[in-house]
Amino acid sequence: MRYLTILPLLLIPACALVTPSTSEREHYFITEVKPVLQQHCLACHNGTLPPPALNLTSKAAAFKRSPSGRDYILPGDPCCSLLISAVQRGGTHPKMMPRKEMSLTEDQIGMLREWIEDGAYWPEGEKGTLRAVKGIETR
Repeated sequence: MRYLTILPLLLIPACALVTPSTSEREHYFITEVKPVLQQHCLACHNGTLPPPALNLTSKAAAFKRSPSGRDYILPGDPCCSLLISAVQRGGTHPKMMPRKEMSLTEDQIGMLREWIEDGAYWPEGEKGTLRAVKGIETR
């Protein structure tokens, strides 16, 4: 009988360890991450700049390392991801992004941090291909 009262207490921490499913992570990327990157980053980071500039048009391009050997996007570690250093307009990143009057909102930066912290899921194929978008408001 005592075990029945303890069992729910053991399940609560276990529920916190459940990771989002692939479909949930894909939905988050498509609805939250992709629009921000397309509207605010791809005007410049679309592969037209000569290497080794960051190219955010695909997963393969985005997950490369910088010339200094640091990761632009390090899944699980937003603090070591150059992308986060750049959009926070702080740290030691030499070029703060985006290069316009308006920075990303705190919510947008938090969303990118959360995405990277949760493993930076980026789908393959068309769903994971990014193209610059102008004039669309994001959250």
